[in-house]
Amino acid sequence: MNYDEMLHTLEEHHRRIIDGIGKIERHCAASCPGSDQLAKDRQSLTNASLARSKFVSETVVPALLEDADTDLRSALSDLLVALTAKRLMSNAHIAKWTYASIEADWAGYCSGARDIWAMMKTQIERERRVLITQLRLRSADKRRASVSRPGEFLGEDA
Repeated sequence: MNYDEMLHTLEEHHRRIIDGIGKIERHCAASCPGSDQLAKDRQSLTNASLARSKFVSETVVPALLEDADTDLRSALSDLLVALTAKRLMSNAHIAKWTYASIEADWAGYCSGARDIWAMMKTQIERERRVLITQLRLRSADKRRASVSRPGEFLGEDA
């Protein structure tokens, strides 16, 4: 997967998560839970977040580490630590807020969900600042290299 493809895929993961957060926010604007649709939307958001986490940790970060300097290695390490901490907090939230506990304490669920949304949005901003910035830079560098040395970039003799 090249840098442009990684960039597009990561941005799509972020879009799905933001859309999912919006759906849960709309549920929490209601006076009581719409249990069936809420359960589907929670699962969809969880799936989107897990897919993004896997993509970041298994595809994007390893690609960026290949030629990362010390500062970028440190930033990537910090990002992975934050991603792991976020995942643990999200898992605890999901485990705590079952169908029955949401029905019993709708306001409490929504309060807890707001904390998770803020954390997810902060993580997305961190990924935009570190990962998307790096992917854009590397993609631009590859394009410049292909223009200045088209035969080398394509693996052809010039």
